[in-house]
Amino acid sequence: MTVEIDGAHGEGGGQIIRTSLTLSAITKKPVRITNIRANRPNPGLQMQHLTSARAVRSVCRGRLTGAELGSGELVFEPGEIVGGKYEFDIGTAGSVTLVAQTLIPILLGATKESELRIIGGTHVMKSPGYDYFERVFVPAIARFGAQVETKLVKPGYYPRGGGTISVNVKPSKLRGCASWPKEESVQALIRLSGLPEGIAVREKKIFVQNGITDVRIRNDDALSIGNAVTCWKGFRGAYVLGEKGKRAETVAQEALDALNAEKKSVDMHLADQLLVYAALAEGRTSYDTSMMSEHFRTNASVISKFVERKVGAGADGDVAVD
Repeated sequence: MTVEIDGAHGEGGGQIIRTSLTLSAITKKPVRITNIRANRPNPGLQMQHLTSARAVRSVCRGRLTGAELGSGELVFEPGEIVGGKYEFDIGTAGSVTLVAQTLIPILLGATKESELRIIGGTHVMKSPGYDYFERVFVPAIARFGAQVETKLVKPGYYPRGGGTISVNVKPSKLRGCASWPKEESVQALIRLSGLPEGIAVREKKIFVQNGITDVRIRNDDALSIGNAVTCWKGFRGAYVLGEKGKRAETVAQEALDALNAEKKSVDMHLADQLLVYAALAEGRTSYDTSMMSEHFRTNASVISKFVERKVGAGADGDVAVD
């Protein structure tokens, strides 16, 4: 029976598409998504979503209809998951990390190792920057037993993108996790592309003034100018992009303030990103987070359409998947 998903439900964004396709491929349940991003300024499928959809079709040899720019409806009939070497080019500065997060859970269930090469934006708005992806997300899913290695081949910023990451995924059996050690030592990484190094020095100064000395600066050779600040402590991280007219000190302070606001075991964004793994893992998963976002609640709702697991989310930030 086809799973029916309302793409305008809850948060109403691209995560509904990605989670639906991921779980359709894994559970072998066909899915029909309607009203895709209906309430957004640019409704329907954009290139980033199309790339994810076509990539899922490629790795499980499924049948995909409605995969066109601006389409408001998508139907996917999954086939068998096939590991191997794949390359996907978004063609814009769309997020490479979101495409990777769509594919990784699927390829964990392949019968052989997979190597992905994804081209697009590595540090862009409204998605996990690559450094957060590598330093926070990948170690977090390793707690479930996911064997994943990633590498930044070339950074890519808005508007031209052109960044590249490689992702190696080994077949892995997921197990529930209830242990999330809280690291208190903060690390930070500041990236610049085509901008004066003084910007990074000013950003670093904010961290140093707050007693944080493990701060690295990377000068990138990218197609577009860019600045990204990422800081993390264990399974809590924060990522802020520099913008024209925004002071360097403000960028760094926003990242630090966002990190300091995360008092629980995992940050609010990671809490959302871990739900698919918790739902697929054998056994119970639990963790606590600072806040249940609308993104989190929407993702949990979509997951419940495919997997019969109880997702408990308390007002105090406790999350449990039984």
